[in-house]
Amino acid sequence: MSSSSTLPILIVDDNVDLAEIVRITLTGAGFETHVAIGGQAALDYLESNPVRLMVLDITMPDINGWKVLETVKARYPDQTFPVIMLTALSDPANKLIGKLQDRVSHYMVKPFHPQTLLKVVKEVLQIQAVSIPA
Repeated sequence: MSSSSTLPILIVDDNVDLAEIVRITLTGAGFETHVAIGGQAALDYLESNPVRLMVLDITMPDINGWKVLETVKARYPDQTFPVIMLTALSDPANKLIGKLQDRVSHYMVKPFHPQTLLKVVKEVLQIQAVSIPA
């Protein structure tokens, strides 16, 4: 199995244009990425592919991000990759839900600057690298 630093970052969004912006931003910084358009595509990908990090939209028409996260935690309890939630929902209730989830490392409200996302990804992965025993 690959080391965690060579695993891809899974980008999950139903907005193809936004997913592409995130992909270009992260691949431009040297990260391997995979894009899943929608929640079901993400779950299908995860069936046979480990990931380093998931950047997950909340509001998707097929399976919302909270349900994707719940399904991932149930199906893959041993995989503990971090999750960055992306959403247009800036209401306090969704932020609170995000803060209470054990795999959610960060909650970002759309629109966001791509460099801000890149900074958050690097911070989350640095925290993960520090917390993983050698």
